[in-house]
Amino acid sequence: MSEHELPPDDDRDLLIAEYVLGVLDRDACKEVEALVARDPAMQAAVAAWQRQFEGWLGQVPEASPPDRTWQRIEAQLFRNEPSRQQARRSGWHSVGFWRWTTAALAAGLIVAVFNLGMPGHRVATTLLARLEQSDGDVLFTATVQPGERAVLFVPTRASYWKGRSAQAWLIGKDGKPHSLGLLPSNAAADLAIPAEFAASLGDGAVLAVSLEPESGSPTGLPTGPVIAQGKISSL
Repeated sequence: MSEHELPPDDDRDLLIAEYVLGVLDRDACKEVEALVARDPAMQAAVAAWQRQFEGWLGQVPEASPPDRTWQRIEAQLFRNEPSRQQARRSGWHSVGFWRWTTAALAAGLIVAVFNLGMPGHRVATTLLARLEQSDGDVLFTATVQPGERAVLFVPTRASYWKGRSAQAWLIGKDGKPHSLGLLPSNAAADLAIPAEFAASLGDGAVLAVSLEPESGSPTGLPTGPVIAQGKISSL
């Protein structure tokens, strides 16, 4: 498909479904977002697929992992490469993977799609970010709602950090990380932006997540590995 060219209706619907599920690669996502931004029919399709998938989410029962889960994850980390690839394929086909991915995409995009679909009504710009790992996989989606000094972080999958906490950071033009607070394990979080950092929140700023001690960074700066980061952009 050439740049910003609309595919046939059936292919377009399938493309939107894949986009909402989060299974497209980075370049394909950017192309779909460009199409959605200028095509009301595609905006409606995004909203329709989100409603469809949200209905499915309610049918998936909650479950807590057994205590042995972390030991099994550690064992997987030290296996050879083919085994790790097989583990990723198995996770790809699991109900848990689809549940987390769908919930993240629905939460991160529904505000933006609603705003785009209001003809003749001027709305504030919605800011979005996809926080990616070093391998390009999205670990969190983040949404800055219009008129609010807060960022909604939604994980795209279940993650477990034994004895550590995930801490969110805002990095503005000055290049200095500003702590936004700790992210709960496997749950969405709405973190407030301190007034003194509000000016840093905009196009081109970076959101990042690092692993820190359970009570957070003792220095006010990241001390552990950065596990995901992404630029904020307007839709």
